[in-house]
Amino acid sequence: MRMGKLYLIGLGLSPDLITLRGLRKIKDVRKVYLDIYTSSFPEPLDEIKRIIGRNDIILANRSMLEERSSEIIGELEHGDVALLVTGNPLLATTHVSLLIEARNKGHSFEVVPAPGIIPNALLLAGLMIYKIGKPVTLTYPRNGIISEYPYDVIKDNDSRNLHTILLLEMDMERGIMMTIPEAVKLLFRLESIKRESVINGDRKAVAVSALGSHKQRICPRKLKELLDYEGEGPHTLILVSPKPHFMEEEALAVIGNEFCREP
Repeated sequence: MRMGKLYLIGLGLSPDLITLRGLRKIKDVRKVYLDIYTSSFPEPLDEIKRIIGRNDIILANRSMLEERSSEIIGELEHGDVALLVTGNPLLATTHVSLLIEARNKGHSFEVVPAPGIIPNALLLAGLMIYKIGKPVTLTYPRNGIISEYPYDVIKDNDSRNLHTILLLEMDMERGIMMTIPEAVKLLFRLESIKRESVINGDRKAVAVSALGSHKQRICPRKLKELLDYEGEGPHTLILVSPKPHFMEEEALAVIGNEFCREP
């Protein structure tokens, strides 16, 4: 049995941010898959094909990546395979599972990194990397029940004066992509439940949308001012630490005047 190599290649925050190494690997592999489950691009598929120079991309949805992953691993018996991932690889546990499965079947793998939402959302907002707290995903209520875990993470980060990156729920197969206004409303609902004075309308936050693309917006605002925020997806919300550094305050003011403009 031939032993192929699985390449997990980051496409960056926008397809034109892919690395030269990534482009070289894509050119040489037998088959190319594009992960459409864990994230998405504002750009259309045709634009991605044009940038990477391959028209034979196979779209990999949740079923293929999780329930039928053996199909992708099986292709390694016939040659090298690349899985293209939005942003930086391995942020999703799905990708880690694929690498483990490939190795257990005797195949080798290689990871080609690229710019991802973490930590670039924080850095491009002008906030300091050594003040990044634990990131957390904000999800829609399930059967009317809201997960309180994000609130607890925010509270813990606040206690250490750290920023919180809120990754907003996204499932492209089901057409789900949480927006900034939805996230803010959900945070207000959590505060009404927990009542521990963690979230309020005057709290400083940064709305980030379509990061890295020509539609990018980065808007430092009070939470209550983000209830009518508009921007292309995907969206990310950053809650600024309770006591930001004075240089962070200055950077947020500059970015608010420059990067928050409509594209």
